[in-house]
Amino acid sequence: MHNRELFEQFKALTIEGEGNREFSVLSLPNMLHKLGVSSEGYPKFFVCTNESVSSIHNTSLEILTVEYNLPCTFVDDEVSEPHHYTVLTLRSLESSLQAEFIDIVLMMLGRLESMPSKREISIEVENLISIFSAMTCPPKKQIQGLWAELLVIERSRFPETIINAWHSDPNAKYDFTMGRDKVEVKSTSGEERKHHFSLDQLNPSRNSRLLIASVIVRESGHGNGGMSVSELRDKICERVTNIDSRMHLYQVMAETIGTDMHKLEGVFYDYVEASDTLRFYDAREVPGIDRSQVMPGVTSVGFTSDLSGVIDIQDENSEFSVDDSPLFRSLF
Repeated sequence: MHNRELFEQFKALTIEGEGNREFSVLSLPNMLHKLGVSSEGYPKFFVCTNESVSSIHNTSLEILTVEYNLPCTFVDDEVSEPHHYTVLTLRSLESSLQAEFIDIVLMMLGRLESMPSKREISIEVENLISIFSAMTCPPKKQIQGLWAELLVIERSRFPETIINAWHSDPNAKYDFTMGRDKVEVKSTSGEERKHHFSLDQLNPSRNSRLLIASVIVRESGHGNGGMSVSELRDKICERVTNIDSRMHLYQVMAETIGTDMHKLEGVFYDYVEASDTLRFYDAREVPGIDRSQVMPGVTSVGFTSDLSGVIDIQDENSEFSVDDSPLFRSLF
């Protein structure tokens, strides 16, 4: 059963009347846990926990509530099964957020024991809170920028390595960092390969090596080769099995796009053109400003550079070597 199928089954559940403490639920495949719907239409996960003693406090946020050690009885095939559950509720009727919630909780449950302790659940819940709290914050980047970064991951040879190098803070100087090696992604919807840089971006520390990934990204209709952020993410997840990496992917997306998460299925970009125009450049070859030429006291220096005359490092005439870099090798 795919998560999308589970989401559709969730949407078909009967919503009980307000004040009714009975819920329509689905049994999760190969798990003791349940997925139900509240009287408001909110998705509720009932996570079956063991009987270990733990004094963990409930969590109640604007978008998420977590209640521990609730006695629940489910009737399956006329057999009552009383037990204690941790109940996770997403307080949102937004379909895209509900689908994300179901996907993320299923990943979370996938790395727990079949009947985890409340302490184990609480550790995973911290990640859940972090992701969904970020979704209530203003976006830190435009959707186009996030889509371009995901394209670099999706087109890479080893996406798991690239994901693990992805920034935890969307305001970080570089998008991907692994030791001294860094990648900054720039996108444009124009005809010319011109990008805006800050002075610091093109002047990394002396021993660092920086690649600039440049891509032309244009909006497109869904039926004309267009691909949304959600679809691009799903293509990545098809190749990445490590749950920690997949959770990091969701975390960075939430931190980056915030309250625009609900838009990720409705904006499409031309996947073929973007893939065909993706290039990588040695930052030392990109036209810029030497830091030594900037007068003392001048800050926040930014400029636009035209990369049309710069050689792609994958060109046979390029002398840039990726052999000694796990990050750069993973790109190609």
